[in-house]
Amino acid sequence: MAGARARDALRRSVGALSVTALLGAAVAVGAGLTWPGSAAPSARTPASTVPSLAPSQSTLVRPTPSPARTILPTPRSPTPMARPSEAVGAPGIAITTRPESDGSFLVSEVITLPAPATEAVLRPPSIGDAGTRFKQLRPTAMNVEVSAGGQALAVPDGPIRNEVTLRWDSPTQQLRLRYRLTQVSVTSRPAKAGRTVAALGSLLDRMPADLPVKVVVTGRTVLSLTCPQLPLARLSCGAGIAPKFWTLRSIPFDRSQVLVQYDRPARR
Repeated sequence: MAGARARDALRRSVGALSVTALLGAAVAVGAGLTWPGSAAPSARTPASTVPSLAPSQSTLVRPTPSPARTILPTPRSPTPMARPSEAVGAPGIAITTRPESDGSFLVSEVITLPAPATEAVLRPPSIGDAGTRFKQLRPTAMNVEVSAGGQALAVPDGPIRNEVTLRWDSPTQQLRLRYRLTQVSVTSRPAKAGRTVAALGSLLDRMPADLPVKVVVTGRTVLSLTCPQLPLARLSCGAGIAPKFWTLRSIPFDRSQVLVQYDRPARR
């Protein structure tokens, strides 16, 4: 009898322990705990599949960059080349000059030829028809400087007293001349002392008769500018007041001689 009671008490104790163990397991599973020696729940990602992160590495997921694009410059249509008439201006000769105290004139000529060329003929202006006393003079160009298309040229014979031909390599329409013109002035008679008249013209030769020429004369003692080769109605071709006179209109190359009346400047 006593043995039966003991066995019954033992069965009740084992059953209580089993119930307690089952309840503990249920609580552990609910809390996400793992019993020692048991496998982790299948719902968690295996540790081998989770990449380890360096301590300083951000855990943010960076977006995949889009493929790089090359942006090419927008093609531009070629700039139209300037036509010769636009690039160098209309053909013609622009003369700027001023008197010196010795009766000479400092002259600058900017010339646009009618067509590109590789040579030009220079010669002192012919002034004999300006008056009897001018026939005794021998105009001479001194210290001549010439450039053709920006290229400086050597004047072969120094002072120019006769015809000289200059040549250069590349065809151009642009010429520039700088020089001192002597033997072109005579004393006005009757007039006060120092009153002088000079006859001037371009140093360029063999140009078309109708090539337009403009003349500007500067100087505080300049008094007038006239064109003796033009018809009487256009003889008084100049305008202005000291220190600057100019031709009102372009004058044709074959009649482009001008007379400048001035009081000879005092020597410096």
